[in-house]
Amino acid sequence: MTTTVRRPPQRAAARRPIGRQARRGRRRHARDRRRERSFVLVDIAAPAYLVLHLWLTFDPSALLLIIPSIFLSTGMPAIALVILLLTPTERLGRIPVLWALVAFAGWLILSWSWSELPRVSFDLIRLELIPLLVLSLVVGTIPPRVVVRTLLGLVVVVCTWSLLVSLALPMSRAAVQGAGPDGVQPGFRGTFGHKNLLGIFAVYALCLVLPFLRGRGRIPMVLLCVLLVISTRSATAASGLMAVVFAWFWIAAIDVQKSQRERQFLVAASLMSAGAGILMAFGLMPALLGLYQKDLTFSGRTFIWAESLVSVQRQPIQGYGFGGVWWDGRSPVTADLHRRIGFGASHAHNGAIELLIEVGIIGLGLFIVFLGRTLRLAVGAFGRAGRSAYGQWGILVILSLVLMSVSEPLFRTPSLGLLTVIAVVLTMLRNTDARPPEVRSPATTF
Repeated sequence: MTTTVRRPPQRAAARRPIGRQARRGRRRHARDRRRERSFVLVDIAAPAYLVLHLWLTFDPSALLLIIPSIFLSTGMPAIALVILLLTPTERLGRIPVLWALVAFAGWLILSWSWSELPRVSFDLIRLELIPLLVLSLVVGTIPPRVVVRTLLGLVVVVCTWSLLVSLALPMSRAAVQGAGPDGVQPGFRGTFGHKNLLGIFAVYALCLVLPFLRGRGRIPMVLLCVLLVISTRSATAASGLMAVVFAWFWIAAIDVQKSQRERQFLVAASLMSAGAGILMAFGLMPALLGLYQKDLTFSGRTFIWAESLVSVQRQPIQGYGFGGVWWDGRSPVTADLHRRIGFGASHAHNGAIELLIEVGIIGLGLFIVFLGRTLRLAVGAFGRAGRSAYGQWGILVILSLVLMSVSEPLFRTPSLGLLTVIAVVLTMLRNTDARPPEVRSPATTF
């Protein structure tokens, strides 16, 4: 006779929770692995997206290849969407929203409804504004120190490449703008489409190198940036270089002052010196312009400014729409401007006037709010431990941008993209300072 021994029910019940705990542990482990993989993917893809965006907008390879516009208007936002979908939730929650930038971009988009050239406005919204807003979200997923390290790598590659190509290829040392000797514009441009673009990029590169780059590579990079600016023979870039040099010595002098009273005195003395320097520059204007083969009309820019302001007076509040002027010589507003100017200008050759004629006083005011907000963040970071270099970067870029925009319309892409990156980084640092000390990021120097 056989006897069947059954297990006690309490032991079987004790085994079931152990199985559930194991399954929960495996699921938790799988989630952690997916989370780690998403972190790795985002850590690679987001900085790569930043480099790709700035490369496409500054276009340092314009003489080598033509990139289809559909890639910037459709492909880039699609790539950004994938990156944001892969970004962990805790990082998404830290992305700052730049409401001043949103308001400015929103007004430009709204101007489509009254634009003189609605088709051009629509294309510019797709090519410039949508990628710009998406860029602000992607940069918000990148730690500030990684943003700086990524940009340093980009400027080193582009500046080195531009110098080598300009030395090797005659076509990179002069641009043919028309027939005859007067149609040749000498000056290094690398593989940029115009020498001004290389000069402006070199100025922005210098703004980044001075506060962040340390070690033996700092002096060669500074000299490389200065050499590129001078070699472009661009008066616009030269004005930006002067702004950076003055601002850098001013920042360095303020930084070594110990008391608040000494700093205030130095600021006042610097402002008076700047005023005297401006007056002296006006007195020496003919000689300075002669070095760059310019005249007192800044190559006809004063005519463009005067006639553009006349057109602004006819529609001062809202302008003629984003992209509503200059793009089509057959449109009534542009044709009238060209007739009064005396030649076919391609833009207003001034950042503020360009915004006035396109999006009016409201558009210019919204941009000034965004610019002032960014400057305030930069000044707030300046002098703080672990944050001062970021503040110096912001101050240098803004001062050079404002001065260079006197002769070129720089209050839009690509300069607006760089300004957006700086605003996002500074906002992230401000938000980080509000968190507990154990989660704050360290200082950044390379």
